[in-house]
Amino acid sequence: MKRLNQATCILLMGFCILIITSSLKLGIGNFQTPGPGFMGFLASILLLILSLIILIQESKRGSGEKASFGWENLFKPFIITVALCGYALIFDTLGFLLSSFILMTIMLLISSPRRWYYHIFVAFVIVNVSYLVLCKLLRVIFPVGIFRIQW
Repeated sequence: MKRLNQATCILLMGFCILIITSSLKLGIGNFQTPGPGFMGFLASILLLILSLIILIQESKRGSGEKASFGWENLFKPFIITVALCGYALIFDTLGFLLSSFILMTIMLLISSPRRWYYHIFVAFVIVNVSYLVLCKLLRVIFPVGIFRIQW
């Protein structure tokens, strides 16, 4: 597992360097007037630093368990990928609130072994807080969907 984590970190670092150079070509501007590459630049710097930290930690750690590439390890990523693709397909039809609630519930249900009603409550809170911040405070316009659910 150590080599797999190290290879993933190196791959992510290479991807970050690619995004950083692309962001610099677009122009990052400054904090008062950010350019089109500003957010990509900041996100890539953060990901580069975190990947470097994990790479250093993995290098210091001894050889641990072996990586298992069975089907059981691909189930959760597959479900999340299908859920994200479904989210992209139903976003305009169902609107932000309902489609985000469905996606968040699915992701929470497969991520931890708590009771289903806990996940539904947490998904409800997360979606409504994000709606409050994005739509009410930042005035981002999202589709309301066929049920016209909004607040």
